[in-house]
Amino acid sequence: MSHLAREVALVGVGYSELSRVGQPHPKALALAAAKDALADAGVPNADVDGIFEYKFGPESPGAQDMARLLGVHDLAAFADIFPSGPSGVAGALAGVMAVASGACETALVFRCLTRVAGHQGGVAAGPRSVGGRDQFLTPYGYLGGILTLLGLKKQRWMAEYGRTEEDFGRIAINARRWSALNPRAVLRDELTMTDYLSSRMVADPLRVLDCDYPVNGAVATVITTAERAADLRQRPVLVDAMSYGTGAGADWMFHSDFLYGGAINCAQRLWQRSSVTIADVDVAQLYDGFTPVTTAWIEALGACGTGEFGDWLGDGSRIGPGGDFPLNTAGGQLAEGRLHGIGFLNEAVLQLRNQCADRQVPDARVAVVASGVYPQCAAMVLTSS
Repeated sequence: MSHLAREVALVGVGYSELSRVGQPHPKALALAAAKDALADAGVPNADVDGIFEYKFGPESPGAQDMARLLGVHDLAAFADIFPSGPSGVAGALAGVMAVASGACETALVFRCLTRVAGHQGGVAAGPRSVGGRDQFLTPYGYLGGILTLLGLKKQRWMAEYGRTEEDFGRIAINARRWSALNPRAVLRDELTMTDYLSSRMVADPLRVLDCDYPVNGAVATVITTAERAADLRQRPVLVDAMSYGTGAGADWMFHSDFLYGGAINCAQRLWQRSSVTIADVDVAQLYDGFTPVTTAWIEALGACGTGEFGDWLGDGSRIGPGGDFPLNTAGGQLAEGRLHGIGFLNEAVLQLRNQCADRQVPDARVAVVASGVYPQCAAMVLTSS
């Protein structure tokens, strides 16, 4: 029995084409993913009465835009969640809560990103004057933007726990092992440790292969009650538990826990609410916008103790095909393409429906999904029905 007021199920997943070239219109991408998800579920457009999305950047259409595109006449619940949410899964969490509370019966959640938008957050160059909080950060190499921030966090991981670059490299290599089995992935070539260690620095010690891969694409998920899901096209995947977390002193730089942010608090709440434990997880889909984020989630969720990631990971085989902790089985954002969170949710659904062909994890019945970073964390446990 879920901790939610009503049992909630994920019943449809959809994707647009993922590409690295051209400039497709964001509305076309989002609509393609939405139609694909609704068709997968066997839900008519007119039955959608809730729409939610994580709206980071101007390129993505909003909930009302999607309603017009689908011909939905009225929405009982909707929201465009702006960047304070836990990445793309923010829309899915809102959709789950709306269905669980009875605010709506069938929610469509989506995220659309373009390749150009994926390049936002670069490193500032050249001399500049700084004031406010930046005057305390610039002397330590923080020049603004997510890349320098994650470079500092990777440096802290290495200094705090004696973690090597190879530990992070094995996350990137694992993404390619899985993406080679995923026809939808945009990066499918094998990656070696030599490739990783020779890749260029973007914010020392953060390498380009530590970072997710910008694409043109959209992804969507259909959410409804477990009762209604029983009559739909696909085997329902149930939401067993969900949680958010900010941690104390929620801030990207001046957080009380610089390495984990809100992930540990989020994970503790998740397992308190769940009917299963980390030992029951068959497949893990953990945010990999940057490799240090993935390693933080693995420790926070309790797959290993804090600071023990390197010893736990070993040669990396345990997180790859055939391993005992299959991680990011579509290739994640490092290899399938940057879909900002919902891609992990959809892959978990497909795994629990036993629909992943060559990359299918045998007998997968429990999945954990974690999204967002530092003061913007969220996680879900999904189970097969």
